[in-house]
Amino acid sequence: MKEFMHNWFKFTFVQDLNHWVTGWIDWNLALNPQGGPNWAKNFVDAAIIVNTTANEFYKQPMFYALGHFSKFLPEGSIRIGVEPQEKNGVSAIAFQTPDSAVVIILYNR
Repeated sequence: MKEFMHNWFKFTFVQDLNHWVTGWIDWNLALNPQGGPNWAKNFVDAAIIVNTTANEFYKQPMFYALGHFSKFLPEGSIRIGVEPQEKNGVSAIAFQTPDSAVVIILYNR
């Protein structure tokens, strides 16, 4: 299940950015090992799991996926055109950063 969520997260993030999303929030950035607490009482996964009884936390694969996007897409980056090959299982998105570098993120499903 964790691998599915990690892959779903990456695919969804690329798809959202390809459809002109300008911001993204993960409401459940850190949760306990049971996937809570949250207001809806639906226990879910999070980028960070906090185990207060052991006084430790665990970085999930989702944490690293989010970090990958954050590291290479600084504030002020502008989405530019790219022809994704989704029929081959590859999703793509491209940006021009404020310092004129071009960033292309590929996700191979």
